Amino acid sequence: MPMTEGDPPPEPKDFAKRLQTLRSEVKQDSGEAPRSGGVPQTAAGWVFRLSVELAAGLLVGGVIGWLLDRWLGTNPLLLIVFFLLGATAGIYNVIRSAMQLNREAGGGKDG
Repeated sequence: MPMTEGDPPPEPKDFAKRLQTLRSEVKQDSGEAPRSGGVPQTAAGWVFRLSVELAAGLLVGGVIGWLLDRWLGTNPLLLIVFFLLGATAGIYNVIRSAMQLNREAGGGKDG
């Protein structure tokens, strides 16, 4: 309702309450309502999460293999083995996260 010259300004408490209500409605409508567990809510967030999980598996496996090779002198056997293990773990994490995204997108019908 428009404010005219004779109307007093709205109460600050009323304004804050209306603003909070409006913000929560906008977040719900846009799908940005907070979720537990720090789950990304945008497509870019999911892409970044899946990329990081895959890269982390590769990096950790490669570093462990490289360190063991230097320590045991078995170049490059353990590097290759642990790099493949890291790739497997990274792919497993990506599949698991994608399944979680699919469950959330489907409304959790699959339990």
